[in-house]
Amino acid sequence: MAGPAPFDPAPTLGYLPCCVEGPADWLPKAAYALRMLLLPLGWAPRWVDRPSLKALGTGIYYGPVAKGWPDGVLALPLHETTPAYFAAGVPYAAARVRWRWNGTECWPALFGHPDGSADDPVASVFFWLAGWQEHTNRARDEHGRARFADSLQARLGIATQPPVEATRAALARMLGQRGVPVRPRRWHGRPWALCPTIDIDYLRKWRPGILYREFFLYPFRNLSCQSPGARLKRLLGVTGEMLGRPDPFRTAFRRIVAQLQPFGTGTFFFKAGATSAHDVGYSLGRTVRRWIEALQAAGMEVGLHPSYHAALHLGHLRRERDRLAALLDRPPLSVRTHYLRWIEPTTPRILATAGFRIDSTLGWSDHEGFRRGTCLPFQLFDVAANAPLPLWEMPLAVMESVLFVRRELGLDEALRATEALLEACRRYGGVCVALWHNTLWDERDFPGWGAHFERTLQQASAKGAFIADLQSAIKNWR
Repeated sequence: MAGPAPFDPAPTLGYLPCCVEGPADWLPKAAYALRMLLLPLGWAPRWVDRPSLKALGTGIYYGPVAKGWPDGVLALPLHETTPAYFAAGVPYAAARVRWRWNGTECWPALFGHPDGSADDPVASVFFWLAGWQEHTNRARDEHGRARFADSLQARLGIATQPPVEATRAALARMLGQRGVPVRPRRWHGRPWALCPTIDIDYLRKWRPGILYREFFLYPFRNLSCQSPGARLKRLLGVTGEMLGRPDPFRTAFRRIVAQLQPFGTGTFFFKAGATSAHDVGYSLGRTVRRWIEALQAAGMEVGLHPSYHAALHLGHLRRERDRLAALLDRPPLSVRTHYLRWIEPTTPRILATAGFRIDSTLGWSDHEGFRRGTCLPFQLFDVAANAPLPLWEMPLAVMESVLFVRRELGLDEALRATEALLEACRRYGGVCVALWHNTLWDERDFPGWGAHFERTLQQASAKGAFIADLQSAIKNWR
């Protein structure tokens, strides 16, 4: 059975008797999924055997014996085809999905009896939270990242719907019918939460590479499509921007903190190393020290944004963590990998080994939505080891560059897409983790990004969200 994990929020109601039976290899998966199902409802499993559960007369049974239980026991049947599917390690066929209506929306039941007579919420939740589809479908982009287009969510059209939460809501109704009270967790007394996060990829805009782009590449690129007057106008504009006012990325950092403070706190991820051409390295010198001091004074959280290759290299990761820890006077708990690189089992294992307890990497790099099917915190599961990891995921829902660059949305479209995510999190009592960069309000290269940040904060606040950094949010999820 899955034991307690560090950083596991304590249950608010107590321990519910639970019995899980089935093939030996399936038991750790089932125990993990049932625990994740119950935690947001205020319960944690207390593992008992079948005779004890019958004697107690209340709790949950999950296994092949579906009949003969007291009225107070919720029996969730395990069909033999379910562990057989996971043992085979084959991709999930979308044709297997059975759609259910919960009074508000349709949601997919992935497993259950083949004749449709009973659903298996435990197996469905394990599939989503463990990222099972990414273990059976190995298609990746050039950075080793899972692509939205290859996901089951894309095939089912549910990118902005969290099926785990719909499944949990159905379980809560069944428990209530058996006299088991459920009290969904709240966020510091609020019904849902927004976690603003900022990746500090650069300290300044005007770097050698950008200067080369503006003064050498741009003026001589696609000459037939650019008039001399247009090229001259851009060069004069860039020159004036560079010489006439402070660097826009440094200005953006200060403005982000000022804009955020009236609403709550956020998490700022700093780099502490460069291991690839995909990294723009910067020193943890005076500028970073001043920024971190300002963040700490404002009550913000500072986390690590590991370099490109550190997502797969424990030595790089530890060195970068130690460098940032020296500035913080304590090790950072929160992490998000650069480029959202996530290669299992290596990445989550080394993050946990390096001492991180909160990750917020698991969103798509090419689409908004709920990559692991949930908008609530969950403990990560090591599929290869068949065991949970001491690392909690605050699932990333949206990144501004996905909306404006990958998806090529305008500001109004980007706001509508974000509002759909906020509404899903509000409806299910979840957390919307949003990612911005300190490139906001640079209207020459990133038009609309700053307005998106401002409007998202305003919308979340108006809808009653608890707006907080990752660590504060999960600690206040009670």
